Amino acid sequence: MKTVTKTGLHLSLGKKARATVRGEIYQVALRGWVVDYPHFQGDIVKIAPLTGCSLSFTSNGTYFDFKTLVLYAVVHPVRLMVLEYPKSFTSYNLRKNNRHKANFPFSFSVGDEDSEATFNGTIRDLSLSGVLITHSHRLTKGDEIRLSVNLSFGELYKVKAQVRNVRKNPGGENEPFVTGLEFSSLSPGDDKILREFMGTRMGERRCDDRPRASR
Repeated sequence: MKTVTKTGLHLSLGKKARATVRGEIYQVALRGWVVDYPHFQGDIVKIAPLTGCSLSFTSNGTYFDFKTLVLYAVVHPVRLMVLEYPKSFTSYNLRKNNRHKANFPFSFSVGDEDSEATFNGTIRDLSLSGVLITHSHRLTKGDEIRLSVNLSFGELYKVKAQVRNVRKNPGGENEPFVTGLEFSSLSPGDDKILREFMGTRMGERRCDDRPRASR
């Protein structure tokens, strides 16, 4: 778990969150720094200005939690609460390994290592435990595949992975399927290549997250 400044807080319009006010928990949605006014069984909950409030929600596999103040609330024409922007928050990753977005081609075969039929696809995100891919060849949950991909630190060649889930890819005419794969085993060499690659991606993300000086 870590506490960080407001930079990096994952917010999106309509994000569902839990608001705790005076010890009671309510389901609300983020409306910028305005959230739905809490209600219980149809009745409005009376909340005075500067009442303490804590919010929690998950976004992209990360859990966020912070405390703030209710600046004021309105009930007409819509029921909303205006919150003070938090000075800090706590977060921790719910996933086993961090995922990093990607967009590069790879090839794979289905079945044992001697399978000659190969297919192409695109890696969409990558972690130390698996990948998310889009592709055109139909796969089913439980299939075992061997994937090969060139990374900046070397080539992963015929790495064994298992299909964990498959769904349709909306708008993906050329690659109509989205599939989650979990690595079955990684050799020490493959693990080293993958860790070095992931390390560079984490470094790039930290650089991208740094605030730019105004000119």
